[in-house]
Amino acid sequence: MIVANWKMNGSKASIHDWINTVSKCIKPNPKVPCVFCPPSLYIDFSRKLIDDLSSEIKLGSQLVNAEDGTALTGGLNSLMLSDFSTDYVLIGHSEQRTFFNEQANQTSNKMQNSIDAGLSIIFCIGEPLDVQKQNGTNNFLATQLEILKGLNLDNVTIAYEPVWAIGTGLNAERRYIEEVHQFIKDYCATDLNLKENISVVYGGSVKLDNAEEILSSSHVDGLLIGGASLNPDNFSNIYNLS
Repeated sequence: MIVANWKMNGSKASIHDWINTVSKCIKPNPKVPCVFCPPSLYIDFSRKLIDDLSSEIKLGSQLVNAEDGTALTGGLNSLMLSDFSTDYVLIGHSEQRTFFNEQANQTSNKMQNSIDAGLSIIFCIGEPLDVQKQNGTNNFLATQLEILKGLNLDNVTIAYEPVWAIGTGLNAERRYIEEVHQFIKDYCATDLNLKENISVVYGGSVKLDNAEEILSSSHVDGLLIGGASLNPDNFSNIYNLS
């Protein structure tokens, strides 16, 4: 899975150009979904473009709110996303946890509601720099992974994004990425009793010049790309490495 997370970027013109360019330039692999996550107000526009082109691009949402039945001004629930044939939703991203003070019970609620609505989930986890420096990464991630217990994880992908590498230009070394991804997979197998390996993708200052090295690890199942995904040619080139 190669995911473009546009965050708070884009316009109708840039999205039109991106979807058209990527649809033409990627070499689709059914085993490697190409997922586009535009800002929420462009989901409908993106869906129509993808459908008009019969594109292989899958549509993702950057957010979903926790309560489907709550009167929440500005809210976006899982049923609304399903109504626009959204394929994926990002849940647990560090920016949601930090800027909106998202708590574990809210993340869990989002997960369950999205599963019930038939959405595929990209569940984001990652540690801040102070935790990494104190060699506390595994314990920190295990706490975040706890909310997966008891959930149906058939359509869940985990995205490991070290918080200290998101948008900073810093990137974890390949060996570190491999060790963390292996820990996540081992934890899911032993503590969550998963019979099959769950897919774990990497995010955090992924660019064209480091994507191939990261993808070369047997423990990395894809990429979650932020700023570098805004350029359709760069993104297409990264996808074609997978």
